Amino acid sequence: MSQIAVIGLGRFGFHVAQALFEQGHEVLAIEIDREVVQRIRDHCSKAVVADARDKERLEGLGIASFDVVVVSLGAKIEASTLVALHLRELGVRKIITKAGSEDHAKLLDLIGVHQIVFPEREAAERLARRLTDVNIVDYLPLGESHSIHELAPPDEFVGKSLDDLRLRSRYEVQVLAVRDVLRDEVHFTPGADWVVKESEILVLLGSNEALARLRRM
Repeated sequence: MSQIAVIGLGRFGFHVAQALFEQGHEVLAIEIDREVVQRIRDHCSKAVVADARDKERLEGLGIASFDVVVVSLGAKIEASTLVALHLRELGVRKIITKAGSEDHAKLLDLIGVHQIVFPEREAAERLARRLTDVNIVDYLPLGESHSIHELAPPDEFVGKSLDDLRLRSRYEVQVLAVRDVLRDEVHFTPGADWVVKESEILVLLGSNEALARLRRM
């Protein structure tokens, strides 16, 4: 269990705080709007009304002791950047900040934020992938050049072993896991003798270029 603080409880921040709490983490929710704080109280460990732009207030909340701090202040670029700067100066170990634009992301990167996210863009990219490729079940980008794809096996994969398919040598992709959607089971790092079934989803890691080649076969 980790100690995680979420600053800013718009739609993204609220759902992040709630999801982390449901996963068993200790979650501190910080928001300047008192009504929003009232709504989140049952979905986090502790909720406080505070202006996160106040560095002394953050320090008083013991923010430096948290494992992760998520900053989600929407389009408030100035506030988001200032809060990120305070967190760096207070020595927070990991800062994840939602960016509203490329310029905003550049500022956050200069400050030294550990991870910058674009939730709307990432959701749109995942949806676009799933709509344009019928075999793609889900998609997780890993930096600029690599991804993890959940791929429904093409007909020619079904009934063949991973050794027969030779995905690593032929397509330069690695099978991380196989998910059986009928049995609701996940098998991690399956062996070369694993025979692919129609009811299974392949979880693949590779470069975007390699995965694209595989999807075109």
